[in-house]
Amino acid sequence: MSPAKQTFPESGKPHWIEWVTGVVSGLLVASLVIWIAYEAVAGEQKPPELVVHATQVEQIAGGFRVSFDVQNRSGTTAAAVVVRGELSDGDETVEDAEITFDYVPAQSKSSGAVIFDRDPAELSMSLRPVGYTEP
Repeated sequence: MSPAKQTFPESGKPHWIEWVTGVVSGLLVASLVIWIAYEAVAGEQKPPELVVHATQVEQIAGGFRVSFDVQNRSGTTAAAVVVRGELSDGDETVEDAEITFDYVPAQSKSSGAVIFDRDPAELSMSLRPVGYTEP
């Protein structure tokens, strides 16, 4: 007795939907590669434009945490972004704190926080980017 011959649907001719899916996927991948290559060659190469906005101030056990977003409005990534927070009373800086972000990608934002001993509501507070490097 010989074993029965088995047929598998996978071994037959591909279904038309497989061809359509393959062609659409191939076109999508090709268009992404072309777009990335175009942006790398002809894209605008402005330096990073960093803007800092405080989002929340809350009292914690060690003082006051000031949460903020740093936004990069440029098409160029910034690395080692340093943001400084200062509390001042008139012209005198009472307290300062710094935080360094590994990077802030192009057209995106990153979040962080600085911690002060004194209440920022009682003093004048400023948050600003003070430096970065080009990756």
